Amino acid sequence: MKFEKTMGFYDARRLGDILFIFHKNHKKYLNDELLKYDLSLIQALCILMIHESHELNQKDLAEGLYLTKGAITKAIIKLENGGWVSREKLPEDKRHYILKLTEKGEKFIPIIYDINNEWETKMGLNNLDPEFMKIFNELTLKSIDLNLKKE
Repeated sequence: MKFEKTMGFYDARRLGDILFIFHKNHKKYLNDELLKYDLSLIQALCILMIHESHELNQKDLAEGLYLTKGAITKAIIKLENGGWVSREKLPEDKRHYILKLTEKGEKFIPIIYDINNEWETKMGLNNLDPEFMKIFNELTLKSIDLNLKKE
């Protein structure tokens, strides 16, 4: 592995450092591909979460993506202006909106999955040993649990 530009800060012997670099490059790939549709990764993740939930408010979206309300508001305004989502005020609370995908947003769901699947194929992730993935998923859940216990 080559880490010449980051040597001294990242250590190729530490799994966390390797995963961080892997993650950053995955995000860059996705952002570059989504830019072709005038979208960012955050906006695509908003589209996916709204799709999964069918209806979602901005507060739950922010919490689900671990982003600030301001970042979500900015993303939703752009998505709404682009015709990807619609916002409807809650009748019982005029300060909150329910987010729904438009037809354009719904039609984009398979494209998001195709973009990520293309990256996984190019990376050879489909060829990973299932036992490795099982262990890695267990480690991921353990890391989440460790952080939840701190809260």
